[in-house]
Amino acid sequence: MTEGFVNFYIQRLDTLLLEEAESFSGFEDEVQRIMGMLREIGSFSAESGSTEETDAASWVRELKDIINEMDDSVDRFIIQMDTNSGSEQKKLIDSFRHELQKTSSCLAETVLVHRTRELNSSIKGEKREDENFHGMDEGETSASSSSSSKLQYKSLPYHLKICFAYCCIFPENYWINKGRLIRLFIAEGLIQGKAGEVIEDIAEENINELINLGMLQVVYHPGNGIKLVVPSHHREVCLHQIKEEEFQTACPNSDSSLPLTIRCVSIHSDMKQVESVLSKVRSRSLFLFGNRGYSEDNWNWLNLYGSKFLRVLDLEDSKIKHLPDEVGDLMHLRYLGLKHTDISELPERLGNLRALQTLDIRRCGNLKAVPNEVLNLLRLRHFKMFKNIGIGGMSIPKGIGRIKSLQTLTGIYAGDGIARELGSLIQLRRLGVMDVNEDDVSEELFVSVMKMRELLCLSLQAKHAFHRGTLTLLESFVPPPLLRKLRLEGILERIPNWLGLMERLTCLRLGYSHLSENPASVLQHLPNLKILSLWHAFDAKQIGKEFCRAGGFPKLEDLTIASHVLEEWTELVEGAVPSLKFLHLRNCLRLRMLPEGLQFITTLKQLSLLPLLDDHEERLRPDGGEENYKIKHIPQVKFITMSAVNQIASHSRGVVKNEE
Repeated sequence: MTEGFVNFYIQRLDTLLLEEAESFSGFEDEVQRIMGMLREIGSFSAESGSTEETDAASWVRELKDIINEMDDSVDRFIIQMDTNSGSEQKKLIDSFRHELQKTSSCLAETVLVHRTRELNSSIKGEKREDENFHGMDEGETSASSSSSSKLQYKSLPYHLKICFAYCCIFPENYWINKGRLIRLFIAEGLIQGKAGEVIEDIAEENINELINLGMLQVVYHPGNGIKLVVPSHHREVCLHQIKEEEFQTACPNSDSSLPLTIRCVSIHSDMKQVESVLSKVRSRSLFLFGNRGYSEDNWNWLNLYGSKFLRVLDLEDSKIKHLPDEVGDLMHLRYLGLKHTDISELPERLGNLRALQTLDIRRCGNLKAVPNEVLNLLRLRHFKMFKNIGIGGMSIPKGIGRIKSLQTLTGIYAGDGIARELGSLIQLRRLGVMDVNEDDVSEELFVSVMKMRELLCLSLQAKHAFHRGTLTLLESFVPPPLLRKLRLEGILERIPNWLGLMERLTCLRLGYSHLSENPASVLQHLPNLKILSLWHAFDAKQIGKEFCRAGGFPKLEDLTIASHVLEEWTELVEGAVPSLKFLHLRNCLRLRMLPEGLQFITTLKQLSLLPLLDDHEERLRPDGGEENYKIKHIPQVKFITMSAVNQIASHSRGVVKNEE
């Protein structure tokens, strides 16, 4: 536990020496001395274990207090150096040097105290080992779910424990986007880097470990990717342990008091709490869930000194209407989440956020373009965009190619020379481009994409894709070899020759392709494909056994088919799609028959039919429906009948008319 905590702070100091080299000039020796002492503490705490539990807990608290106080000093020094000059800076430098020396002394003292305790307790160690040799009593083997969860939480290594605790700041049963969680972990400094590995991959490994332990559950949401949720019993235990261990997170009630050491604040209801909270603590993260109590005057908290320490500001879904200039003063900010807000303009001072790693402005009000000042965000790793009004890409300024740290760039319009600039962003791992078939976009775009050898996810959307816009793929285009996720939106003349050769592909969406041939004949041979969405991808009235041979789609778990043309799916060969868990039939307004052979797919967990023809519903009924035998083995069948859809639509039109 101590080793993990200490190692994380050593990494933090190491990063600061690189990123804030100007501010830390002249302090390198002092900081290295402190890092050396922390490494010593980490090494002997890893080897020890004989100290009495109460003594150990007390020592860990002392150590955390010292490190937290130093963390405050470091952040405060950077803030003050940025806002002062001349003789004031000299005073700050002298004061900070004194604080570093004080930290060294405190660490030396706590090391000495711990060594003494270790020496005293080692005498008793052998006896205690004999007493505990027999393990737990017979009656202790049948622990309750709660005690089992507590034991599992306590046994987690530190790097997983802090990641899991962080997941619990979200409201109960909240669906957490996996990518969002990865970006938050990195912004918070919860991920320890490894030589030769991309830090986003390490964060994903941590999440996958928690999934494998059952501490995070996966929820597949068609069209919205993988969502995660914390099981209630694990969340309850974690929140209790957070309080017990003084872990640095909080979900305050209106009448709650917060310790000064709180580092992460999650407000689930009343936004009026923000000012009260930040006037008392120096939180590093602030999450606002919901918008109760919000008004345009609620931004006073940005002027509070406590807000200057923020590294994460996540306002997703909070429905705020503007972002004030003062947000540009949050110089430590690494993550700014504005997705699904009502913001229509970004402040120019956004460019002052020199530490910013993630800027998420998807579906923000009437926002159509970003200011030139974003080009100053040279540490930006994830720039996620998607216009709320109209279906088109976000306009970004020329010069985007100079932000060499970018890993993600989505929802953009690549005209006006941007397509050519993308060719210099060869480190990109995720790229999403809209309005692809504009004359000044297409050819240069495909040439640039082929240079991105690290690309994992690619989304290409034609202009007016939803209204039969054509996506013309360059004849010589071949996607980068590591690609795992691909999305193509717009009419395709034919199935690309390279599509059946993409062995690493795990997720594919073909949207509004309107192919004359069934793409499944090619796609079923992809060995690693897990998620497939054929959204108006081919125009056929009937699907038969040619859709998939026995053993086809070997790893496919989630299949979505949408078609206004499809009337019958007659047959599925036994042994086809052997791993299928979720089958979604959407907007199949004429579908009258489910395939014979569906009953043989025993892996199916969920079937959704939205909508379902009324007479088809009769045939699927468990009380004598002639097609019920095809679906009775499926644990969850979801549907809305066509008559119910029409009734809902009619009611909605009536509401609108009355409002008018």
